[in-house]
Amino acid sequence: MDLKKKDKSQFEEMSMEDLKVFIPRAGQRVTAEVIAIEDNLLYLDLQAQTEGRIYLNEFTKKKVDSFHELGIKVGDMVSAEIKKVQDDPALILLSRLSMVSEEHFEELEDALKTEEVIKAKVDGFNSGGLTLKYHSYDLFLPRSLLDHELYDNRENIVGQELEVIVSEIKPGRGRNRRPNIIVSRKPIFEAARQQAYEERMELRKEELGEINTGDVITGTVEKLEPHAATIKFEHVMGLLRISQVSHYRIDKIEDILSLGEEVTVKVIKKEGNRLDLSVKALQPTPYEEYISKHNVGDTVLGKVVEKTVYGIKIEVARDVVGLLHRSQYSWNPNDNFASHVTHGDEIELAILSIEKGKRRISFSRKALEENPWRNVTLRRNDITTVKVLEVLEEQLTVEAQGVEGVIKLEELGLEKGRPEDYFAVGDEVEAVVIRIMPSRWYIELSVKRVKEIAAKKEVQKHLKAQDDDSGITIGEIFEGDN
Repeated sequence: MDLKKKDKSQFEEMSMEDLKVFIPRAGQRVTAEVIAIEDNLLYLDLQAQTEGRIYLNEFTKKKVDSFHELGIKVGDMVSAEIKKVQDDPALILLSRLSMVSEEHFEELEDALKTEEVIKAKVDGFNSGGLTLKYHSYDLFLPRSLLDHELYDNRENIVGQELEVIVSEIKPGRGRNRRPNIIVSRKPIFEAARQQAYEERMELRKEELGEINTGDVITGTVEKLEPHAATIKFEHVMGLLRISQVSHYRIDKIEDILSLGEEVTVKVIKKEGNRLDLSVKALQPTPYEEYISKHNVGDTVLGKVVEKTVYGIKIEVARDVVGLLHRSQYSWNPNDNFASHVTHGDEIELAILSIEKGKRRISFSRKALEENPWRNVTLRRNDITTVKVLEVLEEQLTVEAQGVEGVIKLEELGLEKGRPEDYFAVGDEVEAVVIRIMPSRWYIELSVKRVKEIAAKKEVQKHLKAQDDDSGITIGEIFEGDN
C-alpha cells in the first residue's frame, strides 16, 4: 500500500475541528488518555505537539515502586495539571498532587453530606480522643464519639484503619489554613451494637424455642444475688432461686454456688422469656434418701423435736421427721413415756411403717421391748406365788409371772397394824388372782382369799371325816360365820 497516498487521503478526510492543535500552558488542568506506561513514567495523549508525561512521584504520595502497583493501564483516562511546557526539545510535564489533595477534600465533603463511612488511619491519641489521617488531611475523633473498648485499647490501634463518619468540617485558620475535620464512630458502633443485640435476640428466641418445662440443661453461674442466682446458657438466662438450690435450708447462696461454676438444673417453669430453674428437683429429698437406706423393722436412733397430744415427733436425719405414736411408747398402756423425755433427748426406735406417697415414717419403741404379758397364763381364781416389789400404806406392788400386780390393803387379811409390819420387799407370798385385764396390763390379787380358800379346804376335809348324813353343807357352815 502507498503510505503517502493513504496519509493524503486521511488528511483530506479530516475536518477543520480535527485539525485544531491543543496548545498547552502551565497551570492548565486536562483529562487525557494513557497511551504508554513505564515503571516510573506515565504517557498521556494531550492532542498536542508532544505527549504529556507524569512521573510517579507527581502522580501519588503513596509509597509504591511503579505505576503497575496502582493498577493504571493503557486506555485509562487521567486528570492532571500541566506544570511545565518546553519547546526545544518538546516536553510537557504534568502533576496530580494538587488535584489529589483537592479530590480527597471533596471526598470528605461528600462524606459529610451523605454520612458515608470512610476509612482513616489512626495516627495518635490524647486524653480527648484519637487523631487520624485521611490521605494528607488530619482528622480528630473525640473520645465521646468513640467506642469505649477502642479507646481503652488505643495504644494497640495506632497505625490501624478505622471506619468513621465525617460529622463536621470547619475552615482552617492561620497560615496553612488546614480545615478542622471532626469524625465520629458513634453511629457505627451504635449500629453494630443494635445489630449484635438483634442477633442475640434472634439466637435467644431460637434457643428458648428448644427449651421446655422439665428439661435438664447445664449452664454457668453468671450472677449471684442474696436470694437467687442467674444461670447463663448459650444465649438464654434463667433464674435459680435460693429455695430451689437445695432441699435443706440455705442462709447464703454463695455458700453453695460460685461465679463461673457450671451447674446442671431442671426447668420447672417456662413463662414467656422467663425460665425458673431448680437444682433440688434433680436431687432426692431427705425423705427419699433416708428411706432408700432404711426399711421397716430397722432399729434407728432419733432425737425428740416436739411433743404432741398424739405422740412424739422424732428427727432421725436432717429434715426427716417421723411420729412415735403414744400407742407405740410401751407395751404398758399406763406408761406415759412422753413425761420421761425432753426436747433433744435421743431415743432408740424401730421403723414401724413407711408411707412413700405421703412421705410419712412411723416409729415404735415397744417393738424393741419384750411384751411381759405375752407369757402370762394366769386366770381369775388362780393361786400363784408373787414377789413383793414395793410396800405402800394402801397396797403391795408385786410381781406375778413377770408382770406387775397389786394387792390392796383390804385383800392383805391384816387384823391390825400396817403392811410394812408384815411384808418386806423381796418377800414371796401366795395370792389368788381376783381380777385380770391383760389389755390394760392390770392384775389384782388377794392374800386374804388364799387364806379363806385354805380354811374352806380344811373345813371340807374335816366334814368328810364326819358322818356324811349330818345334812350340814360347807356353805351353811361359812354362812353361819358371816
